[in-house]
Amino acid sequence: MGRAARTSRNILAATALGAGAAGAGIAAQRRAVRRLQLRPDPFAGEPFGSLRGRPVPVRAEDGTRLYAEIDGEDRTDLAVVFSHGWTLTQDSWHFQRKALRGLGRLVFWDQRGHGRSEGGARDDYGLPRLAHDLAAVIDQTVPAGTPVVLVGHSMGGMTIMRFSDEYPELFGDRIVAAGLVNTSSGDLGAVTLGMPAALARVTHKVLPRALRAVGAGAPLIEKVRHLGRDGSMVIEDLIAFGPEASPAAVAFAERMMADTRMDALVDFFHSMITHDVISDCSVLDRIETLVIGGENDLLTPVGHSLKIARCIPSARLEVLPRTGHMSMLEKPGAVSDHLGDLVGRALMKSSA
Repeated sequence: MGRAARTSRNILAATALGAGAAGAGIAAQRRAVRRLQLRPDPFAGEPFGSLRGRPVPVRAEDGTRLYAEIDGEDRTDLAVVFSHGWTLTQDSWHFQRKALRGLGRLVFWDQRGHGRSEGGARDDYGLPRLAHDLAAVIDQTVPAGTPVVLVGHSMGGMTIMRFSDEYPELFGDRIVAAGLVNTSSGDLGAVTLGMPAALARVTHKVLPRALRAVGAGAPLIEKVRHLGRDGSMVIEDLIAFGPEASPAAVAFAERMMADTRMDALVDFFHSMITHDVISDCSVLDRIETLVIGGENDLLTPVGHSLKIARCIPSARLEVLPRTGHMSMLEKPGAVSDHLGDLVGRALMKSSA
């Protein structure tokens, strides 16, 4: 057996043990799945991923084909461009897409390596590239002269912040408002995910390096990670969601994660945790900015939202109680209301 294959086997074995609820075995995993399934579910039967707009192909600066959709393409008074988070797709905005229809031209897109978008070159899986991808999406889906509101979750919020650093001349004129949901301006390498700090530091350093080293073994991981879906869903619930999350929403997020390309999953993770400073956010002080954090967010803890708000003195900060990293799926009504208010203020300013 070659070294890459042995490394792949060892990583998969470790992942399987982790999915067994911290070494407690398959029985513990099954109990955790049952507890999740028995949780009250306000979104049981929700047709997640069923809302569609007009498909629009977008060609990124490096030639990569990105996938976008437009709702309300007859609207030229205001556009709202939604950027999703790591291991998700544009469908993660399911509730907001339903609630905000009619407020303007809504643009949803899949980040490279996610959903229906191509992956592009592996060495371009980094936050700087995503800023230029967002520029291409705006240029090719929003008519010239139409003011734009940018909304981003997690990595999508980081995309917006890097975009503001790369294209500051657009803010205050073309870009009139921004909503940053469960995101971070840097120092994600210090996030513990609830683990002891020393263990978290080792995990952040070793895991991306080990997964990258697998190389040719990646297709094997792609196959095996689809087999342990129950364990994966339990981990998704523990790490990404708060205590009151809908089981249906957790399962939907896990499906999006399982369908994300392994190289995109690993390399974007590496990019996010190795940027001590993603952005100083100063450009965002020129526009209406909304910052939404979750009280129980382990991936981008609420302190990161507080830090962004301190860096943008004019920003409005909303912290959602008993909410994890997936605010838009956990408390969709609150998130949609806050974003609707942001869009409404932007509409009033653009028409003044």
